[in-house]
Amino acid sequence: MKESFNFLREIEKDVYVETVGIDFEDFEVGQVFEHRPGRTFTEASCTNYALHSFDLTPFITDQVYAHRVYGSRTRVLEIFVLSAMAHTTKTFGKVVANLEMVDCELQPVFVGDTLYFESEILSKRESKSRPGQGLLSIYSRAKNQHGEKVCSYKRTLLVYRKNFGPYEAAGY
Repeated sequence: MKESFNFLREIEKDVYVETVGIDFEDFEVGQVFEHRPGRTFTEASCTNYALHSFDLTPFITDQVYAHRVYGSRTRVLEIFVLSAMAHTTKTFGKVVANLEMVDCELQPVFVGDTLYFESEILSKRESKSRPGQGLLSIYSRAKNQHGEKVCSYKRTLLVYRKNFGPYEAAGY
């Protein structure tokens, strides 16, 4: 494994400090990151998400309607799937911002499905306007427990370069 991917660095003999994320320079085009563990969507989590976001979509909030119209399989709100997938940004750690999300494709996800997420680095370049940051173009996808792709999109991340950002001053 690449040394830059280690989550601890030795600051003196047998003394380690936890690190956060990967520096922009350490990403390479073609790298694939598997985001684990998977995410299982339960009926309770879907209902809770819908109610907290004030989404009154009946196939989530009205189970009588949902079972009458959709049968025994309850669908997961698409925005809940996208939110779970966007959380994969955490893997990269030193992300300043998600700048865009394009070419989104969605297939139905149902209560009880477990999704597994992957992200592939498509391209990278230094920022022209922010010398301490770089841009990564990433293709992210989610597959269910059967290996079927249920969501994908391309996104652009703004990422801190080595020795920039708040990390060293904060002690990590």
